[in-house]
Amino acid sequence: MNILNPYQLTGQWLRGSFHNHTTNSDGWFPLETVYKMYAEYDFLGISDHDKITDHRGNRTIKTVFDAIEVSSKQTHMLLVNPPRDLMENYSNAFTIENYQRHVDRAVDNGGFAVLVHPNRYFSNFWELEDMLKLERYIGIEVYNGDGNPEYDIAFDKWDAVLSSGRKVWGFGNDDSHVYGQEKRAWNMVMASENTPEAIIEAIKDGNFYVSTGYGFDAIRVEGDTVVADLRSNDLLDKMYKYVTFFGKNGEVLQESSGRIKQAKYECKGDEGYVRIAVYLEGGYSAFSQPLFVVK
Repeated sequence: MNILNPYQLTGQWLRGSFHNHTTNSDGWFPLETVYKMYAEYDFLGISDHDKITDHRGNRTIKTVFDAIEVSSKQTHMLLVNPPRDLMENYSNAFTIENYQRHVDRAVDNGGFAVLVHPNRYFSNFWELEDMLKLERYIGIEVYNGDGNPEYDIAFDKWDAVLSSGRKVWGFGNDDSHVYGQEKRAWNMVMASENTPEAIIEAIKDGNFYVSTGYGFDAIRVEGDTVVADLRSNDLLDKMYKYVTFFGKNGEVLQESSGRIKQAKYECKGDEGYVRIAVYLEGGYSAFSQPLFVVK
């Protein structure tokens, strides 16, 4: 049995979000205000609807990413580091062929594509059938900071795509438009340095997790056992945690709880993948990428 662990490389944990809006589309705030809202982030993407917003003005955020939210009436998709000439003869019309062209352009430019808010059933959601038709996208937005669990949580769609045999990562982003939507969900990336190249490399490797306020110090493999070292300090160690290991089709493999600093799961070989969700008392959470189990 071989357990493919995306968390093998070391570096520094960097905090950031790729999906945020300004007044250049339908956000409430101009770019410099958004920079101030996320001043302590290590990286930030601006993804206005159907526009690539230029990064300009003063900011304390070290690394910024060009991005765009391709926004048809049916589905939305995030492109990070798209080529500038994407906007020549641009169309947001939803067909698999058109969206595939956009994905290919971003990937060929060194970037990546993420299917966003796939469960937003009142508008702009993804049918599983279409998610399985599209190729080369790297991830699914499993936690959207709009904050409504009825339509902005998409672990079910993630498990369905993973269980089909596809290798895709889970992302958490604010999708911030208005005051109060900022810093609800973000990505913690283990990168060798805080540069666009290093962050994208870590993202493509799956060396990151989604956080709403809690996290992991490390995720390791010891023989056939997946070990989650939970974020630890004097205060956190006194707080109650609830840890769930999930496998293929979202099956609950094991649950652990208590004032713990670590959780373990011994793989049997038929899981397909193992992903981890941890909740800290008070509701803060973190969600790992899948570790793929190969017989």
